[in-house]
Amino acid sequence: MDKVSFLQEKSTFHMKYPDQSDLAFYRWYTTQYPNEAIGWFHLGQEREAQGNTEQALEAYRRGLVSKQGPYYNETRDAYSKLLRERQRNTLGNRTRLLLASLLFLYFQFAFSPGLLRDASSKVTPQAAKQPIPPTAQTQPHVEVIAVPPTLSARELSEQVRRYVESKRPALTQPYTVIVVPEVPGSPLFRPLLFYQPREVRGILRYNPTSRTVLSEKWWDKPVQFEREPTLATVKAELTDEQLTLQHVLILRNALYRYYQQTGTLPAQLSDLAGAYPGNYLPQIPVPPKRLLLKSYPYHPKAFSPESAWDSLRNVLPLPGYPEPVTPFEPLQLHLSTSTHTMKLISGSHLVRSYPVAIGKNDSTPEGYYTIQQKINQPRGHDNIYGTRGMVFQENGYAIHGTNHPESIGSSVSLGCVRLVNAAVEELYTFVSLGTEFIISNAPSKAQPWSNPTPFVLPAGPEEETPQVIYNWLH
Repeated sequence: MDKVSFLQEKSTFHMKYPDQSDLAFYRWYTTQYPNEAIGWFHLGQEREAQGNTEQALEAYRRGLVSKQGPYYNETRDAYSKLLRERQRNTLGNRTRLLLASLLFLYFQFAFSPGLLRDASSKVTPQAAKQPIPPTAQTQPHVEVIAVPPTLSARELSEQVRRYVESKRPALTQPYTVIVVPEVPGSPLFRPLLFYQPREVRGILRYNPTSRTVLSEKWWDKPVQFEREPTLATVKAELTDEQLTLQHVLILRNALYRYYQQTGTLPAQLSDLAGAYPGNYLPQIPVPPKRLLLKSYPYHPKAFSPESAWDSLRNVLPLPGYPEPVTPFEPLQLHLSTSTHTMKLISGSHLVRSYPVAIGKNDSTPEGYYTIQQKINQPRGHDNIYGTRGMVFQENGYAIHGTNHPESIGSSVSLGCVRLVNAAVEELYTFVSLGTEFIISNAPSKAQPWSNPTPFVLPAGPEEETPQVIYNWLH
C-alpha cells in the first residue's frame, strides 16, 4: 500500500471514529494489514514519540519481517537509529553508575575506621554466611563453520587459519573449529551454532593467546562425521555445547516473553513451568553434568527494562562457554507456505527446520501472530491433533501434531499447521507463550539443514485440558 492509500485509510478511520487517536488508527491498521511496513513504521514513530522505546523497537521489528514495500527502508533506518540511541543511553547509564560507585568507594575509604580498628565486627552473621553462587568451569569450545566445496586441503588450512586469527579476540582458552562443506543458504566462515555436521572437510585446534595452531587435520574429500573415529571427542564436546546453548536460549526467550506479557520477570525460573494456561515451558532444563551445576544461575535483579533482551545475558548468563559472536535474538517461528517449511530462528541463527503440512486452497492465513496457548495432548477425535498443540489465532488456528504423518509436505488441512509428533514435541519445548509466528507465501528455496540431536522437555498432565474437545482447522 502506498502513502496516498495509507492516508486515505487514516482519513476514513478518523471520520468513522472521530474520538480515536492516531495511535488507535495505527494499531487498527497493523491488525488489518500486518504485512504492510508503512503501518508498523508509523506505529513505531508514535511509540517512540511517547518514550516507549521497547514498544517502538517491537513495531519496527514487525515492519522488518513484512513484505518489501513503501516505508520498508524507513522502518529499517528508524530501527537501527533507535537501537544505536538505546545502546548509547545504556553506555551512559553504566558510566554514571561506575562514577557513582567510585565516589562511594572513595568516601567509604576516606571516612572508614582506621587499619587498627576491627571493622569486621559490624558484619552481621547472616551476611557472613551468604553462600557464593557456584560458577561453571570453562568448557571445551567448538565452532562449526562451512567452507566452499572447491577448496583444496592446503587452501582450507590457509583460509581457516586466517579465520581463527581474525575472530574471537576475547577468548583465552584453546578451541576447536570443525570445517564442513558449504550448507546452501547459510553463510560461509561463520559459526553455525545449531548445525549437526554430516560430512567434514577438516578440523583445527587453535590457541588464541599464543596465536598458534595446536593441531589440524584435513581431508581432500569429505568424511562422515559420525563414522570418523578421530572426531569422537570433539563430537561429544559439540553435543554438550549445543545442548547448553539451547537451554540458555530457551530460558532467555521464555523470560523475555514473560516480561512482555506481564511487565516483570518471574521470581524464580520454576515459575515459567506453570500449569496451563501459564505454561511458558513444560519444564526448566537442567545443565549438562560436565558444567557441575544443579541449575542455571538466575539473577533477576540484573534485568534492565530499557534494554530488556540484552540485559538477559546478565540475568541468565551462559555458563562455561563464550557468548556467540553474533548475539542471540528472541526466538521466532517463520513458516514459508511456498516450501512447506517451518524454521525456528534466533536473529541470524537457524535453530531448527521442519517440513510441515498447511491448509489447502491458501487457507493457512499469512500474517504476524504470537503463540497464545500451549496444550499437551490436545483432545480431538482419533488423536487428529497429535501429542502437542500451540494456538496462534483464536478462531481455530494452531500448530499441532498429526495422526497422518504421510500428509507432511502437502497442503491438506483446513488452515492449521501440522508437524510429525516428534517435531511438534521438540518445537513445544523451544517455543514459549508469546513467541512470534510469521507466516508468508513469499518465494523461498527449501534450504537443506541438519538439525542437532532432538531435544524434548517432557510435558506433564498440568498442561493438559481434558475437559476441552478442540475443533481446530485440522
